[in-house]
Amino acid sequence: MSGLAEVGERADAELLWALTSHAVAAVRARAVAGLRALDVTDVARMRELLDDPAPGVVREAALALLPSARMLDERWLMRRLAARRPRQERVSAFRLLNAHEGLVRLRAAVALLDDPDDRLRYWARQSVERWRPTADVPRGSAEVGELLDRARLLDPYTVHRLKWEAGIKA
Repeated sequence: MSGLAEVGERADAELLWALTSHAVAAVRARAVAGLRALDVTDVARMRELLDDPAPGVVREAALALLPSARMLDERWLMRRLAARRPRQERVSAFRLLNAHEGLVRLRAAVALLDDPDDRLRYWARQSVERWRPTADVPRGSAEVGELLDRARLLDPYTVHRLKWEAGIKA
């Protein structure tokens, strides 16, 4: 499959799409990776693969969707961050939400600050610490203030700096 993706053409994508429903998870994951290599991303079809039970398939689908992340429904992705969801779903949803800017990125990161998975929690914390207000975030936004108040795991200086940058009185 990776060979087909390396020498194939976009017209060969249907062969790979057929393999995304193969019984063997490794075959499905390589098919998705092949589609990504061919730069063939049917967002609706690829989004369905985010529900695959195999972590490798979900990872490859999220990587393939990354350039189109802003086309995905952010509310749908936010629901996938719930702690009851499998880890691969939370990671893929966060990866796609983190590709956004402004409030979407901050909402996603704050939602995972108390995630049961240490690595995901760490990644979320880094995302909050690196967050910067963008043009779509109104100065002094009450929602930003509330989100940063929920980020109590961060050191007070970082929260104060982020609030200041967002035009929020600390």
